[in-house]
Amino acid sequence: MAEKLTSRQKWQLAIRLLLLYSPLLLYVNLPDSVRNPARLLEVSPFIVVFILIALGLYFIWITATDWIQNQLFNWFGDDFLLDFSWLSLVLTMLISLVLAVLYTKVFQLILMALFTLFIHSGFAQVPKPHTLPFTPDVFSYLQRVNNVFNLVIILSAFYLTIISRSYQQLKNVQIRAERSEKEAALSQVEALKHQLSPHFLFNSLSILTSMVHEDADLSEQYIKQLSKVYRYILEQRDQELVSLKTELEFIHSYTFLLQIRFENKFDVVIEITPSQQSQYRIAPLTLQLLVENAVKHNRMSVQEVLRVHIYCQNDVLIIENPWQPRDQTELSTGVGLRNIINRYALLTKRTISYGKQGESFIVKIPLLS
Repeated sequence: MAEKLTSRQKWQLAIRLLLLYSPLLLYVNLPDSVRNPARLLEVSPFIVVFILIALGLYFIWITATDWIQNQLFNWFGDDFLLDFSWLSLVLTMLISLVLAVLYTKVFQLILMALFTLFIHSGFAQVPKPHTLPFTPDVFSYLQRVNNVFNLVIILSAFYLTIISRSYQQLKNVQIRAERSEKEAALSQVEALKHQLSPHFLFNSLSILTSMVHEDADLSEQYIKQLSKVYRYILEQRDQELVSLKTELEFIHSYTFLLQIRFENKFDVVIEITPSQQSQYRIAPLTLQLLVENAVKHNRMSVQEVLRVHIYCQNDVLIIENPWQPRDQTELSTGVGLRNIINRYALLTKRTISYGKQGESFIVKIPLLS
């Protein structure tokens, strides 16, 4: 509810108030002498002016109400005015009463100024006492009725503003839910197409085939780690978040496979305490994609080992690798990294940052608790 109403929403609320209460106000205030078509046509310009003034003031008062509600939400929380506690009801009544008094005074001042202008312009004449449509007692009674109407109008504006905010919040939640479903579907597709592609499986099986006859024990370890990797993919890809510990265990298995493939040219160094691993959560497959990107876009050799460092700074996970781009690297589409950024945009307001810093490429992922 922290978002303010747009100008369009405020005008829509003002028009609704006008359509709801103006007929009642005209019914109460119009004297019997003008309750016929001819006289109504004669005073119609004044009625139009009355309606336009009311519409403009409704908009201004709704804007003021919107600002006041924002302050209350900042002080007491988003649900303060919706829990109908005694404090919220008393504050609502006091605020509406003050706004209603101000509205009445401003409206009267504007009408008096316009009436004076009409008299000086010759559009109206100063009424004589015997031509007044109401006696003083009736006029005083009408003033009190109008004051009550104004209070009801401001109260209506107050709660209509809250309802509009709630409706907008509900729409935003629905939009976010739809986006989340789409992003989840895209994540699954990306996981299958880009993260652990058939090419990765073929490479793994090819390596396994060559190992079977050379080192049976290592082949057995390789099969176990490969099964862990694909089990994780199948079990966790539908989850929004997993524990950092679970993701790191997966990366350990994934790294084992890559180290067998690249021998002494590649390594992943994890410097995260057990308490940090248990404390934080992360979107599944985030680290796998970043490690895969490092392998895909950087050269490696025994002399230039591609060493990926994964560590924490406060509540930020940092993935750092040396900047040593391949001579003929594949053109990067950025789809994978953009997919991670879009997923995290649905999970937190904190952003992902990445880029070259010195001789390293660094990605910073916000950790969630």
